[in-house]
Amino acid sequence: MQHVSFYKKGYPRPQLVRDSFMLLNGQWDFAFDEEGKGLSDGYINGFTDKLKINVPFSYQTAMSGIGIEKRVDRVWYSRTVNLTQQQCSGDVLIHFEGSDYETSVWANGKFLGRDNGGYHRLTFNATGALHEGDNIIVVMVTDDYSIEKPRGKQRWKDENFGCWYTDTTGIFKTVWLEFVSHKRLDNVLIEGNSDAHSVAISYDVLNCDYVNDDIKVKATITYKGDKVCDVTCPVTSATSGMNIWLGEEVNLWQVGEGNVYEVNLQLMSGDEMLDNADSYFGLRKVEARDGKIYLNGNELYQKLVLDQGYWKGSDLTPPSEQALEDDITDMLAMGFNGARKHQKVEDERFLYYADMYGYIVWAEMPSMYKNTENSRNTFKREWKLAVNQQRNHPCILVWVPFNESWGVEDILFDKTVQDFVNEVYHETKEMDGTRLVVTNDGWEHTISDILTIHHYEQDGEKLHRYFDSVDKCCQHVWQSHHKGAFANGYRYNGQPIMISEFGGTAFVKDTVGNNWGYGQGVTDNKEFLQRFDGLIKAIDSLPYSCGYCYTQVTDVQHEVNGLLDFEHKSKFDKKQINEILNRHGR
Repeated sequence: MQHVSFYKKGYPRPQLVRDSFMLLNGQWDFAFDEEGKGLSDGYINGFTDKLKINVPFSYQTAMSGIGIEKRVDRVWYSRTVNLTQQQCSGDVLIHFEGSDYETSVWANGKFLGRDNGGYHRLTFNATGALHEGDNIIVVMVTDDYSIEKPRGKQRWKDENFGCWYTDTTGIFKTVWLEFVSHKRLDNVLIEGNSDAHSVAISYDVLNCDYVNDDIKVKATITYKGDKVCDVTCPVTSATSGMNIWLGEEVNLWQVGEGNVYEVNLQLMSGDEMLDNADSYFGLRKVEARDGKIYLNGNELYQKLVLDQGYWKGSDLTPPSEQALEDDITDMLAMGFNGARKHQKVEDERFLYYADMYGYIVWAEMPSMYKNTENSRNTFKREWKLAVNQQRNHPCILVWVPFNESWGVEDILFDKTVQDFVNEVYHETKEMDGTRLVVTNDGWEHTISDILTIHHYEQDGEKLHRYFDSVDKCCQHVWQSHHKGAFANGYRYNGQPIMISEFGGTAFVKDTVGNNWGYGQGVTDNKEFLQRFDGLIKAIDSLPYSCGYCYTQVTDVQHEVNGLLDFEHKSKFDKKQINEILNRHGR
């Protein structure tokens, strides 16, 4: 793998990189506020007599330094940050890559704002509130067990149950300061067009006088260090863009080949550079037609693995950047070519490494679990923010807003629910028409670009018999299952078909107490590999199959069906898995 030239280790937003920033991970003062007295007790001005926490790990995790799983619905953070005069000379932004759920921020006692949602980047403008020398940043986060908001695999009870795990409250991703020009670029979107050999770049231009200041944007595009082109376009409105032809010969992003173009963007006023930022993009085309999935015009067979993105001791937060890369390289070594990121909007650095390695990603939204007008509005807002934040990454080939009818349980027969799911589908396609959308992964599909099936039969021959024809895949209720392919009123329209969850085989040696997996647990690695081989053979031999997604990358807390254990150590020789995945000719 080759990094982009502007790669900065730990930089949390690899799709728009500037030089001047400060990571705020590390020790913060921390306080539980069970009685809701933090405001009246003056916490907004800082506090030092409480607990200490290691940001960005949530207080429920061991790596936070606290490790208390008790539910507390309001928590506070405080930290002193020393800044230079130069750092305060322009605008100062405070970014939270992830904070669950309602986050309020103060700087030196001045209220900066409040935002809701655990699955998008939260940004607060601290310009004028911060100054040279010591500054006190204070954060209050409130959370609860509500199932009307997207919570994914976070439990809403005091104990783990089923496939739901310890909840996450507060900051759980990187916090950082960005020092930017008042006149700057924002909302940069980059969309490559492999057919036209071009790239469209759009952006907002903030705080500029478009009439009098000769504002323009210069884009310089390179590929592996060689200049492809540079283009300068005038800016005449707050939202602008350019469409750039890349030449007769282009380099395509491929599975296993993270071919990306780099682009440097400069905001200019005459000869003065106001802003300078780096990004990258991939040229690739994904499409579904004639019952197949194609990437760059070639049939694509996806060998995916379900990836929930949990780590022992840190839960939803990766313990390091290296841990994100290791999960990708471990799965590649086993023979998989991508992952379905399940019920989580992952750290963007994971997507960066997936881009660089040519590793497919299905990007999924964490589910809500109650369907009300409030929950629908909350879900749609958060989903759109998540799509917008991730859409520049070429590794993402499929969007998955819903999973297994979670939060839309009545989709089988309720037209109101069906209309809501279809609305999300159409709005997603309107935002991003370059990718496929699976609206309800697993079963009870309405409109969907792929027909996906979840089935945890452990006998490969039986699994093959259940789905050895398209007609069987489209049944109202599948054999040995309680669900079927389509919601009432919908039918098969020639979509590609994938079994996007299967396997999940339990290990008997681990299934004690609340530990669990699917099927009768295996007793040793040899038995597992035989069962795994039978399941892969069953799917690979289905003539219509466009691939699969095996459950799962790692054990997760009480769920013990991973290829890796909860410490992300392999249970097998990776070559054994690789040999099975490649044995059957797909």
